Amino acid sequence: MRKSRDQKPVFLDEADYTHCLGQIRALSQEYELAIHAFCLLPDGLHILATPLGDPGNLSRFMKALSCSASSRRKRLHGATSVWGVRYRSSPVEPGQWMLACICYIERLPVTQRLASSAYHYHRSSYRMRLGKTHQYWLEDPEEYTRLGGTIEDRAEAYRMYMSNGLDPHEEKMIDTAVKRCRLTGSRHFVREVYRKYGVLG
Repeated sequence: MRKSRDQKPVFLDEADYTHCLGQIRALSQEYELAIHAFCLLPDGLHILATPLGDPGNLSRFMKALSCSASSRRKRLHGATSVWGVRYRSSPVEPGQWMLACICYIERLPVTQRLASSAYHYHRSSYRMRLGKTHQYWLEDPEEYTRLGGTIEDRAEAYRMYMSNGLDPHEEKMIDTAVKRCRLTGSRHFVREVYRKYGVLG
């Protein structure tokens, strides 16, 4: 997650959003990231991704994406960068929590009252996931591919999952983990990561 300072707008027109989406795709290829979900909000962005090579590429990707948005902002709008100090990250437990995080990200426009439904918000990965865009460049995690044998089958199953929404407790856990740069997952996952790597959940 990358947010602006004091909720100032990061994107000043529709072209800014379009440019950022193009950069997410291009830079994810350059830095070898699998993009599972994304959502661009007026004051920042949320991305769920898995490094395919060097884990450090995630930080390099976020730096390059942030710099690209800031450079465009200065060049076209004569405005300085409004990004906060740094991006926030939360390692996610494989399995059901991956699917929950995809849902959390793609429901943000609804929870933040920017749209009446995820489908009506054009700046997230949800419409692409449903096959409603010209291109499909998401890298679906295993948890998502298990929902069906085709894009259409998976989309229908996921649509039902989204319509039910997340358990409020799960949603709060994900939100807190991201904001505090903690682990997202079960208590067992948090304990195991701490035991192996000394990383607090």
